[in-house]
Amino acid sequence: MKPDTTPLKSGLVNFPGATPESTALVAELLHTNFTAYHCFHNDQQFSNHLSHHILTLHDLGASAECIREMFAQEAAKQRDLFPNGTPTDEASDINESNWIKSLGKENSHKYPHYLSFFLTEIKKDGVSGVLERYLFSPEANANGTLMLTRFVGRLFHPMIDAGFGVEFGQDFIVAQGLAQAALTEPDGVSILDDGAGLPKIQSGSPTTLLSLLREVYESPKLAPMPYETESSRRSDSSNGWSRTPSAERRSARSTQSGRAEEDIMKKVEECMWQATLLLGATSKPGRKPRMDFFFMHLLTSSLFLRGIVDAIQAPIHKAQLLQAYARTAALYIILRGRPRIDPALVMSYPASPAAILAPTAILGTVGYGSPWLPLLNNAAMHTEPHVVKAIRMLFYCAQQYGGTPAEAVIGAVDGEGKEIHKGAAKLDGTLFIRVAGKLTDAVGWVANGEKERFWDFGGIGWEEAWARADE
Repeated sequence: MKPDTTPLKSGLVNFPGATPESTALVAELLHTNFTAYHCFHNDQQFSNHLSHHILTLHDLGASAECIREMFAQEAAKQRDLFPNGTPTDEASDINESNWIKSLGKENSHKYPHYLSFFLTEIKKDGVSGVLERYLFSPEANANGTLMLTRFVGRLFHPMIDAGFGVEFGQDFIVAQGLAQAALTEPDGVSILDDGAGLPKIQSGSPTTLLSLLREVYESPKLAPMPYETESSRRSDSSNGWSRTPSAERRSARSTQSGRAEEDIMKKVEECMWQATLLLGATSKPGRKPRMDFFFMHLLTSSLFLRGIVDAIQAPIHKAQLLQAYARTAALYIILRGRPRIDPALVMSYPASPAAILAPTAILGTVGYGSPWLPLLNNAAMHTEPHVVKAIRMLFYCAQQYGGTPAEAVIGAVDGEGKEIHKGAAKLDGTLFIRVAGKLTDAVGWVANGEKERFWDFGGIGWEEAWARADE
């Protein structure tokens, strides 16, 4: 099973730095990952992040040496493509007539076969055709098949994988994402409206995500479960889905009514703003900021909505993807203790965070150059792959929305100019670098000699978790 060799497309950021050597190396390592390693690197279904890591580094202009070293460190943790020693032949027992019969984590040994199957389907029908059929068709969702739910499950990892493939024009990475989706449990089944396995798209006036977030905060039916200790929350919190009654979960409605391209793109933008606020604005005044591992995945996954939405042809399916994504985000808000965003707090963070570390005197003044450059360089030096992915997403948003003035963030104020959340009117395009700075403070300025630190798992919405963090 060998993927076709296709030149890498430019990424969304496309920061200068790529060379012929680094570009060729990335292509080689992507193929190595495809042919040698499983999508899960352990029995707990922790995802293989190799392709994510090296493509993110490449898009941010990292050197060949950096890319090679990070790949080597990550590759040492991976499982073989055939973890049970199955011969690496071309035969596959997954086909169009039986592909739904082996879904779920208990069949993870069939990953190579799903990989071969989806790659064959993409070669036959193209990425758009395969996404339409295997994510949105009745066959792919009814009677417990639930492929769209699986696609946004497991902290969005199948969607992230496929999103990288779409962004960089690598069909075999799209196949990796679909194969991973097939082996992911549909824990977020509550995003559904009925037995058809897909969210309904309601008519009427659309609801902004920030308005929906306020509804989640105010609803007594959507109160979070009792606090659990950090050690019991380190998994995917899958048990939490079953403890939130389905009728109440379903009331975490979403926002998509319009199907016009303009409406879709605005909703994608909204997802990015909200994800940034959930990660960066849910700490508490006067206390050390905490960066939640689960909200970080909302942030990194939101970047791929744009490419996948573009790859999907039917407007109804674009809307259903965004609906599924937004509802899953609402459920994670509940699972993380329903933490409140504090726009005033996040806007108090420095807009030039690296300048505090290393100001430089230029012509008698203090000049900092671009405050993003130290952040990007520092992120590339982190061995933990989520760090550079999160910084890339924030940098992309700064490129796209950094000039957004106060009161212009979608959903921050209502039609009468009233704030949807206290302090939201002051949100502007500097949000992204403010969050990037505090994120870097939390995980470590390794370029300045600090040790790497990891993400927070404690449960950011519970005061008990904050008390434990303060101990």
